[in-house]
Amino acid sequence: MARQNPPKNESENQPSSQAEKAAQRAEVEQGWYDEYQPEGYAEERLVGILIDNDLLYKQASRRLEEAESSPAGDAALDRLMRAKIRAEQSFYRAWNAVQRLRKDRMRMDKTLRDLRRELELARAEHPVPKTQPKTKADEPKTAAQQLFQGQNHPKKRKKITVLDQWVEVEIVDGKTITTLYPSNEELIKYGQEMLPPPEMIYRRFHFVDGVPPEYDWTTGNAKTREIGGAGIQRMTVDTWLEVIEREKASGTGHLGPCGGNLPRPEERGGCDCELCTQNRAVLEAA
Repeated sequence: MARQNPPKNESENQPSSQAEKAAQRAEVEQGWYDEYQPEGYAEERLVGILIDNDLLYKQASRRLEEAESSPAGDAALDRLMRAKIRAEQSFYRAWNAVQRLRKDRMRMDKTLRDLRRELELARAEHPVPKTQPKTKADEPKTAAQQLFQGQNHPKKRKKITVLDQWVEVEIVDGKTITTLYPSNEELIKYGQEMLPPPEMIYRRFHFVDGVPPEYDWTTGNAKTREIGGAGIQRMTVDTWLEVIEREKASGTGHLGPCGGNLPRPEERGGCDCELCTQNRAVLEAA
């Protein structure tokens, strides 16, 4: 899971001009859009709210750090601390809203898959012969049409096929409960329906009540353990198959580490955070 890292120095995090502020916003926007790849108005809107709150949270944190290193009064520090807490709470509310919508979309996708499967079975049992009318695609192309087909457009680049799994971890009556959606068995079935086959597994963790002891391996950050939130575990499909066997053998019902998160693929936007950079260097060295 990605961790929040303290700023390296003030010049790296404090925009000194409108151009730098715009560049910082563009970087944050790109990061969240690459992460969620929103589809439709609802997801676009929620991701936009998440971006706004992320920027406000960063700004509040920066102002508090500046005040702590200057001779500011206790009243000013207290006000800035409250502002940071409010910004942090707003950020996590927006984050959870995006996560809930994504979870609902995954449920909807499962329903649609089931309906398609039933329709395909019905068509296989009662095939209907069809005559295909000629379309424009059947007409011969001119030299220009053959030469210019947008083949170098970014959307034409190879796409990494990914299986997503929602992991909700909550504490009920003092007991840690881990819920997978879809289950490992259902995820395997989805993967068998994909062509090309999946190359990576994304486990999207959501810690509802903070990070319980069973998941201390996910973070060393005390603040993250207290407030919970979300994170991602990325691995190849082969690694995932080994991991779920180990988890099944443990009998705890909880998930475990995968031996090191993979960095976000370049095909899905890449990532230059400290953790992804370290993981990428380890993979290249191997």
